[in-house]
Amino acid sequence: MKNIFKTMLPILAMAACVWTSCSDDKDKNDPTPEKPALPTITVSEPALSADNTKAVVTVTPSDDTEKWYWKCEPKGESAAAYTAVTGKEETKLEIPIDIDKDYVLTVYAENESGKSQEAVKEFIFKYEDLMDELVEFEIKNLSAFSMDVEVKKGAKCAKYVIGAIIKGYMGKDLETGLDKYEEIYKEAEFIESAELSLNPNKDYPMQPYNWSDVSATFNEQTLVRSALQDKDISESKGIILTALDTDETEVVVAIYAVDAEGKGTVFTKEVTVPDAELNGQVVASIEIPAGKIALRSFEATFTADANCAKMIVGQTDAGAIAKNSSKPFTEMSVAEIEASILKLGASVPVAYTQPFSKEFASKDMVPNTKYYVYAIPIDKQGKLGKIVYTGVTTGRPTFEGVGSITSVSFPEQTSPEKLLVDISVNENTTAVRVFWETSVPANLDWIMVDEASSNVQWIEYKVEDLGKLKTEENNGGLYILSPGSTYHLRAVTVDKDGKLSEIVDLVDKAGEGKNGIQTKAAEVEAPKEADFSGNGALTLAVVSSGDDEEAGWGYFAKLKVTKGQNTSKVYMVKGSDQKPNGLEAYVKDQKFFKEYTSDAVPTGMVSLILDENTSEKEITEKFDVEYEAQWGGGARIFVTLDNDGKFSMADYYIYGYGTMNDNISSGN
Repeated sequence: MKNIFKTMLPILAMAACVWTSCSDDKDKNDPTPEKPALPTITVSEPALSADNTKAVVTVTPSDDTEKWYWKCEPKGESAAAYTAVTGKEETKLEIPIDIDKDYVLTVYAENESGKSQEAVKEFIFKYEDLMDELVEFEIKNLSAFSMDVEVKKGAKCAKYVIGAIIKGYMGKDLETGLDKYEEIYKEAEFIESAELSLNPNKDYPMQPYNWSDVSATFNEQTLVRSALQDKDISESKGIILTALDTDETEVVVAIYAVDAEGKGTVFTKEVTVPDAELNGQVVASIEIPAGKIALRSFEATFTADANCAKMIVGQTDAGAIAKNSSKPFTEMSVAEIEASILKLGASVPVAYTQPFSKEFASKDMVPNTKYYVYAIPIDKQGKLGKIVYTGVTTGRPTFEGVGSITSVSFPEQTSPEKLLVDISVNENTTAVRVFWETSVPANLDWIMVDEASSNVQWIEYKVEDLGKLKTEENNGGLYILSPGSTYHLRAVTVDKDGKLSEIVDLVDKAGEGKNGIQTKAAEVEAPKEADFSGNGALTLAVVSSGDDEEAGWGYFAKLKVTKGQNTSKVYMVKGSDQKPNGLEAYVKDQKFFKEYTSDAVPTGMVSLILDENTSEKEITEKFDVEYEAQWGGGARIFVTLDNDGKFSMADYYIYGYGTMNDNISSGN
């Protein structure tokens, strides 16, 4: 059921619940190594059942509980006996009570190691304070960026989940192209998220919203949780009430309240977020200590007066501020700058109780560049105070160290992958940062200073490790990605105070000029060629040839191959579109011959025709086309392997052309 409240209902007053402990001496309760740890037990806030005659609580013993006990009695009396419950399961107690009477509920757990501390809840439900609804809530201190929601929990409410959701936005209908309002808040989806917040998934216990079992006040940060179950409520994600690029101003504040019997009811209020208006009197200031400014970061301290409740803080640059104006930043008035910052300030405010510091750091920040830090204070009534902003210029490289490089030399490279360098330094040096690349960037000065560039563009070596650079042992030397290229080497020293010396050209310091050092090229292995200097011999005869009637297309040739003297094996190589004057190069390029071993098995275009034990053989080969002088034709090339393991192209046959020595297209 959805309830939209216009007025607040009567207030539920509930006595404060207190925890006390009553346990034996520590020595008696400490478990031995063979026994389990002492158990623990928790009790929820008492809630009033629907029929107003029972107090309902949930008792949760720890896993090592064997038995637990409870009793509930009017305050000041001690006549009730404990009721024992065996097991460790979470249990709901329904305790008959009288309205308008104080009660004390006492619970403790027990196992063989001893008993837990007692959990004590003192409560009272009064006639005049019983609310008709499970919860009542009121929205206060509303501004463009913040609001407070005061929730009063009724006696019949066991617990509740609260959330804030943008109501919707004006989008486009994909079919018609017309404007169409798209709803974001949907009650069924909120209920699903609320149930998940109360009972998180065990595999991934993400809670969309926060829940409570007491009256409480929530703000723009705690109205949306989006955090894992074990995270503190302060780590809630929060809701940005004013978006950067939209005009949507409607927000739904929704509460899912659960009664003592577990039945949930939804209550909602719609909020119109007002335009940002600087109508408050709260004043803030920003201080940026010089010692907190680095190359790509700085720290700012924010201070406000006693009426400040929240504050939006951020950093930007002149371009982002001018983006919301038709003027360049230098021509904008203070009022125009403030108006632009108001648009940039769409974020979740932080609670303000005292001055605080915040570091602004980003890898996208540029050294020696001006940025702007701003603060939008919000007073306790939700009004926005005066915007304050100040400029800060990020650090610039400084080289004031007392360390120095005294000498440099380059030992001879032993492998193309490593450049060796011998660096000596003075007694004030603790480390050396070395840059080596095929080119020198224009901003090398701040790259050498910037810690974020470490292990990316330069590497820092401690003085005791410099010896590793002059040898390849133990993975020493400078690794070269492009052997044979000219490398430029630059270095700075680091002294005991962390200060850097001026950048040194190591090649120039070694007396080898200002144009870098030529590194050793990688050795290129000459392409392997098969040995075709053999003297094996064979006789190739064309037994017959003609149209391939069996296949119905193409041609055939029956060939007879006979070994000659000093011949161990005969291989045949198939080729298409081949001419006589290109056959030898074609054969030598075959991988089989280039990588030949005595046990190699021919594949692809190469096949074995005669082995060591065969002297002659007839084969029938089929051809697609007849030889043409322009295009060549199908070829069968015969290669001998002589007794010395060397190859020789002995003969060939091309259909329509003939053999090597008999240029005839038909049989001999």
